Amino acid sequence: MTTTSHPARRTSLVGVARAGGRDFLVLDAAARLPTAMLPLGLLLLVADRTGSYGTGGLAVAALSLGGAAGGPLVGALADRLGQRRVALVVTLVQATALLTLLVSTPPLPLLLGLGAVVGLANPQMGAMARTRWSALGRGRDDERGFVSAAMALEGALDEVSFVLGPVLVGTLAALVAPAAPLWLALGLAVVAHLGFGLHRSALGARPRRSPHAAHSPLPVARLAVLLLALGSVGVVFGASQTGLAARLALTGDDALTGLVYGVGAVGSAVTALLTTRLPERVGHELRIVVSGVAMVAAGLLLAAASTPLALAGAMLLLGTALAPTLISGYALAERLAPPDWATTTMTALSTANVVGVAAGAAAAGGLVDGTGPTAALLVVAAAGAAVLGAGLLARRTTSA
Repeated sequence: MTTTSHPARRTSLVGVARAGGRDFLVLDAAARLPTAMLPLGLLLLVADRTGSYGTGGLAVAALSLGGAAGGPLVGALADRLGQRRVALVVTLVQATALLTLLVSTPPLPLLLGLGAVVGLANPQMGAMARTRWSALGRGRDDERGFVSAAMALEGALDEVSFVLGPVLVGTLAALVAPAAPLWLALGLAVVAHLGFGLHRSALGARPRRSPHAAHSPLPVARLAVLLLALGSVGVVFGASQTGLAARLALTGDDALTGLVYGVGAVGSAVTALLTTRLPERVGHELRIVVSGVAMVAAGLLLAAASTPLALAGAMLLLGTALAPTLISGYALAERLAPPDWATTTMTALSTANVVGVAAGAAAAGGLVDGTGPTAALLVVAAAGAAVLGAGLLARRTTSA
């Protein structure tokens, strides 16, 4: 009769999807596409209008910095005021800034400011969705299995969106116009973000106390370990993208960069779906440890590889390690964070990942210019070691 009598019970992805509803799944998937399209879309638009990829890179940097600053803020506001209200307001702010970028050619300071606002007002759909799944699973007999399966589904959606987003951008920019991808992103943002904000599932994630009441205690030390894990995964993303592109350019195979990187993305998406088949006794902390070992091995293989086929094999191994770390990190955070800190915690993890991507790309880029792509790809192995360390710490700090 108790709701906690089946700790090892697993829930299938079909069961999770049925519990969420078709309309929620469609909105959940569509709402994250604009975020995946914005960096490359903004780069191509600004480069086309200014004739400078350097200026385009500055605009993307402003977008990323705005997102890093805005993520925790949006999450905290959602926890205090409710997801519905916050999602609607930030969507309108972001849409206004993006529309201004599309219909005008602002001077550089205003361009960078608008880019920062677009990032700052990102509605954090992924974090909000994870919080809603957590609320939906609360009190179920299979709560842990349900949440784990939901996090796996979210991980797969992340992977698909971040593969599909750049593909849409590149295709539309080449076949229609450089501004076309951002017009599509704007339309998707307005429709999907507003639809997601108004969806009935937002009511389940509403704040459980007055906005003026004190928060529940937050286990900062234990969550810091998860921030280290997800931030290190971000470094892996950034360093592998930069190092892989440099390696293939050096061998004259730069046209294969997207394909080789896509092998890793496919491996990650497939592994995200397969993690729901793992038994509960294979804990999330252990999954992070094993994934860290695999990342170290993949980083060393990437650094040693000299052909596109060898690089693709190493990327496949790397991809299979990424999804379990992200899924386990979010699942552990969901267990640790009190309900009134849920969205803040999820956005903090997302922000750590974004900052890690930027740091990894910057570090790898500097190493490419200084010593070549081999050193840049060794950053992947170093970040994998950090993931391994975070997993070992998590086994000690989250087992209580």
